[in-house]
Amino acid sequence: MDTLKMGDGVLKEWYKTQKTQNRSKPEVNNTHLNLADPAKKYDAIVVGAGPAGATAAYFMAKEGLDVLLLERGPYPGAKNCGGASIIAEHVHKLFPNFWEECQYERIVTDQSYWWMTEDSILTARFRSTKLAAAPYNRFTIKRVNFYRWLAAKAINAGATLLLGHHVSEVLFDGSQAIGVHVSPPQNNDFIADIIILADGANSMLAERAKLVPRISPQNFSLYVKETIALPAKVIEERFNLLPGHGTIIGLIGYPTAGFNGTGSIHTFKDSFNINVGISLADLAKAALSPNDLLERIKKHPYMQPLLDGGITVEYGAALIPEGGYYAIPELVHPGLMIIGDAASLVNGVHGFNLAMWSGFFAARAAYAAKASRSFSVKKLSLYRTLLDESFVMQDFKANAGAAKLMQDIPYLFDLYTRMANETAYHITKVYTMPKREKRKFIFQKVTSMQPILKTIRDVWEVLKVIR
Repeated sequence: MDTLKMGDGVLKEWYKTQKTQNRSKPEVNNTHLNLADPAKKYDAIVVGAGPAGATAAYFMAKEGLDVLLLERGPYPGAKNCGGASIIAEHVHKLFPNFWEECQYERIVTDQSYWWMTEDSILTARFRSTKLAAAPYNRFTIKRVNFYRWLAAKAINAGATLLLGHHVSEVLFDGSQAIGVHVSPPQNNDFIADIIILADGANSMLAERAKLVPRISPQNFSLYVKETIALPAKVIEERFNLLPGHGTIIGLIGYPTAGFNGTGSIHTFKDSFNINVGISLADLAKAALSPNDLLERIKKHPYMQPLLDGGITVEYGAALIPEGGYYAIPELVHPGLMIIGDAASLVNGVHGFNLAMWSGFFAARAAYAAKASRSFSVKKLSLYRTLLDESFVMQDFKANAGAAKLMQDIPYLFDLYTRMANETAYHITKVYTMPKREKRKFIFQKVTSMQPILKTIRDVWEVLKVIR
C-alpha cells in the first residue's frame, strides 16, 4: 500500500521534486512510505483527495483528528486535465498568503466575454493592473499542481494519504456509516467515526448507498478541454497581456451549437486551455460528441490566429454538476457528510472555491461531533448550518431558478448572441440613408429574429432569476 506520511523536511524535498519532474505525468515521491493498519479505527475517513477532500482532511488533522485520506488515482489530480482559475480571496481566507507557497500560473488581470456567431464576435473586456496587487483577485493554476499542494498541506498537518485506493462501498451498521471498503488489490475495510464523501461529480458511492438519487442528464454537463502549448512571450503577445498576467475569456453562443452552455479560454505560463460543454441531455438530443463542440471553436476564423503554431499537450473531459440549488442532495447522514462536486456544490462562477469551503465546514462539523462523541445527523448538521449561513448557499438560493431558466428558454444564449451581433454589425456598417432611417432599419432587422413582446418576456424571466 502506498501510504504517504511527511514531516517538514520531507515536505520541502517533495515540493522541490514537483518543480523538476514532468508536469504532465507527475509521480509521488515514494521514498518515505509507511504501512497503514486496516484494523485501526480513524476519527475520520475522507474519500477523494481533490480540493474538497484535501481541505477537509487538512482542517480536521489540524485540529488533532486522526484522518485517513483515500485517493483512487496514483497521485492527487491524476484524473484531471489542464487548469482552471481560483478566486484569491476565498482561498486566502482558508490558507493565508497561499500564493507564497502554491505554484500558480498567472495573475488574472483581464476578464473578457465573447458573444460569438459563425463569422463575428461581440466582446466585452476589462483590464486593470490593480488586480495584480495582493491579495489579488484570481489566479490561473494547473489542477495537478494545486491538488498536490492541498494534499501536501493535509499530510503536513498529520493526515495519512493512501494512493491507488479505489473505495467501492460505504460500510453501515444499520443506518450509521462506520467505514469504507477498498476494492482489490488492497481489498481492505477501513473504519472511522465519520465518513466524508468527496469523490467528485456523479458520486457512485453515495448513489450505491442510496444517499443521493441517480443523476439527471439535465443537471449535469459534459465539458471537454484541450491544452495548447505556446511560449510565454507568444501567449502574452497574442492575448495582449503584461508579463506574468493572465486572461479568462468566456465564450457564448456559437461554440455550443445552438444549445445553452458555455466555453472558455484560460491562459497559463506556457499554454492555454480551450474548453466547452453543454448538458448531457442536450448532447444526447443533438447526437453530438463533446469533441464536435471543441473542433467547432477551433475552426472559428477568429480563433485561428490564437492557435497558430500551438501544440496540443493535453486533452480530457469532465462531468460538471449544474443543476443548481434544487439539485443539491441531502448532505448529512448518520456518521457521513457529502462535500464538493459530490454534493453538487458548483455554480457558474465558483468551482474549486465552493468545494474547499464545503470541506472546511465539514471539518468544523466533524471536530464538533468528535468533541461531543456523537455522530448523529443532528450533530453533523452543523455542516449544513454553516453552509446555509455562508456565501456558498446564499448564492445558490439567490440564483435557484437559473437551471430551470436554461431549460425553459433553450435558445437563450444562441438567439440573443445572434441578435446582439446582428445589431452590432448594422451599427458598424455605413449605409447611404439618414440616421433615423438606419435606426428603424436596425430595429426591424432585430425584431424580425424574434417578436419584441417575446423578447420582453424573456428579459423579464431572466431578471426574476438574477438577484
